[in-house]
Amino acid sequence: MFALKSCYYWAVEKSQNRNITVFGLGRSGLASVRYLKRLGFDIFVSDSAPKEKVSDAVQAELKKLSVECEFGGHTDQSLAKAQTCIVSPGMAPNLPIIEKARERGIEVISDIEFAARRAEMAKMPIVAVTGTNGKSTTTALISHILQEAGFNAPYCGNIGVPILEVLTQAEEGKKVDFLVAEVSSYQLEYCTDFAPKIGVWLNLTPDHLDWHQGLEPYIKAKQKLFYKQGMSSFAVLNFDDPIVIGTTTMAEIFPFSQKTELEGCIQGAYVSDQFICLRKNMQVHALCRVDQLKIKGAHNVENALAAASCALLLGVDAKVIAKALQSFTALEHRLEFIDTIDGIEFYNDSKATNTESTIKALEAFGNQKVILIAGGKDKGTALGDLATRVRQSTSAVILIGEAAERFNQNFSSMGVQNIHRVATLDAAVKLALDLKSGPVLLSPACASFDMFRDYEERGHVFKNIVRAKQKELASQAK
Repeated sequence: MFALKSCYYWAVEKSQNRNITVFGLGRSGLASVRYLKRLGFDIFVSDSAPKEKVSDAVQAELKKLSVECEFGGHTDQSLAKAQTCIVSPGMAPNLPIIEKARERGIEVISDIEFAARRAEMAKMPIVAVTGTNGKSTTTALISHILQEAGFNAPYCGNIGVPILEVLTQAEEGKKVDFLVAEVSSYQLEYCTDFAPKIGVWLNLTPDHLDWHQGLEPYIKAKQKLFYKQGMSSFAVLNFDDPIVIGTTTMAEIFPFSQKTELEGCIQGAYVSDQFICLRKNMQVHALCRVDQLKIKGAHNVENALAAASCALLLGVDAKVIAKALQSFTALEHRLEFIDTIDGIEFYNDSKATNTESTIKALEAFGNQKVILIAGGKDKGTALGDLATRVRQSTSAVILIGEAAERFNQNFSSMGVQNIHRVATLDAAVKLALDLKSGPVLLSPACASFDMFRDYEERGHVFKNIVRAKQKELASQAK
């Protein structure tokens, strides 16, 4: 049925002969080009990278698709025919070309917005997850629970799999019951009518403030997830976060909390006597103990509460939810255990690109002191709260990247002891092995762009170094 509907809407859209410009050739941008070309749109691609920086494979694909392109910047040519622009995440709304498009009355949207319109045509429900931290884990956990319940519910969006890539599979005949999408503030900034069946807001702490030009625009971007929801939709909101719980929406609110048992609320998810519980329709379901989760830390309890809430609202049996919560393991680059070398455990938390994420990672180790490897591309955020947690939770700190100097000065002024600075991740791992003063945690509290392509490459490099050291020591022991 989905494929037949898709063909009908393809015919309608083709007859409109709409011209679309795609800004940016990242994962989502390239997926957008493929999707739009399949539907018969006239596409122009504009990328800021010089042509020689674009891979031969991508250039060959664009040529095969007969897509007109420009590289090395965004010119007026990109807007000459455009009726709609699909903007890759990361392109700030105050860029001259974006402002110029809006001045000309050209629609500027994200791939999430475009995909949601297509999914709405086919009556395909979307579960959308946003928040400053925990989005990827929660998105993957919702997908995992739904898959365990027998649904095909692939995760997509900001988690690394473009939503239009998954939608293509559905339109070509693959059965898809739900789209579970991680949605960033960047993507929401360019949404106008997005109205998911379930919207999840995990938390809000200052981040990306330079991109959004302040905290209030950042909050408003997150709130866009709920603006167009109707009364048949659900808003799963963190009751412990005063900004999140103050969200205005027409959707039915399903709160979650790990600090209270939501007294006075007729429904919600909460922790009681160390059990994760769900309450709905006068029934309480005690799913599993917190210590039965395989994902570490109090922040992951919040993620589990949110994911369980979504599953219950979609009709999944409580016993299935409980079993799935206990079988889910950490995603790559998120408090991911790598290996033990000479009795020292190594953890990869490269996804921690802001201070709040690193604080939560340190809290996950309880009273155990760790060797923290931090630093990278400095976001310029305040470091007071992070320094306080680092002083409490670390036996040593190893700093890398361009943020090392500011972190060093701030940490030292806050009484953090045993701070070291090194030039590379390899040197950081070697020093950590020499120090032998606790588990080693890579949790940078910074972006990666000063030394790596992205947080994933940083995490992979770290894991490869650790495994190489393990093999080296093992061969020496023979």
